[in-house]
Amino acid sequence: MFGYILANRKALSKEERKRYDEAYCGLCRVLGIKAGKTGRACLSYDMTFLSILLSSLYNFPEQQGTCSCPTRPLKKRRCVVNEALDYAADMNIVLSYYQALDDWKDDKKKSAKNKSEALAKYLPEIHKKWPRQYSAIEEKLAVLGRMENANELNPDLPSNCFGELLGEIFAFREDEYYAPLKAMGAALGRFVYLLDAVNDLKADIKKQLYNPLVAQTQQDFTILLTIMMAECSEACDKLPIEKDSGIIRNVLYSGVWQKYRHPLHTEKEAK
Repeated sequence: MFGYILANRKALSKEERKRYDEAYCGLCRVLGIKAGKTGRACLSYDMTFLSILLSSLYNFPEQQGTCSCPTRPLKKRRCVVNEALDYAADMNIVLSYYQALDDWKDDKKKSAKNKSEALAKYLPEIHKKWPRQYSAIEEKLAVLGRMENANELNPDLPSNCFGELLGEIFAFREDEYYAPLKAMGAALGRFVYLLDAVNDLKADIKKQLYNPLVAQTQQDFTILLTIMMAECSEACDKLPIEKDSGIIRNVLYSGVWQKYRHPLHTEKEAK
């Protein structure tokens, strides 16, 4: 998973933190129901955000409850379950499967091989439920793989490709919200891909791994990243979001920047 689409907890109110945690625990619970311990190990804040966004937009009925946390089994946690969390869990499983498959291919990690094999049995049902999204993930990841093998050094191409992938995932239904959700996801996907490339650039050069930024003379991508997030926020503003709007804006305006390793800051720290 991406690991960048998360909230800035310090900037959330107490009620917002509670709500955010309930969605996170709810996603964990649904993943456990769908795919057991392996499913829960796929849990991500990225898909938690998607579930909160879709829950707010579609105002799905929710079931309130409690669940046991695998890391703290003696303590019950409050959680919510709804249609958006069910969808987010399915997308979480598919993305985690392909990530594990990629880790096995790149690093030959036996744990990644075992994880991909464990998740593979859940894919046919997810494909049947969400053929458009599943096909988009499969197709765009294949294109990204070919770009990596060809050592594509135009960062616009892979970032746009990943944006198209996330755009299809965000576009939950083909209804009146399809276009703005797809645009929002696409801009966020481009941001995530570029941010990840910036963060990994030095390590990838050292390890001789693919990174589309190796030929770039530009050291500071902050302006470009800011433009991408402005596009994402503009698309989000077209959606009639009221419930949990504080959490959603927290993630888009602050949360996604928390893991950005600014090149200039990194250089100063090194000195």
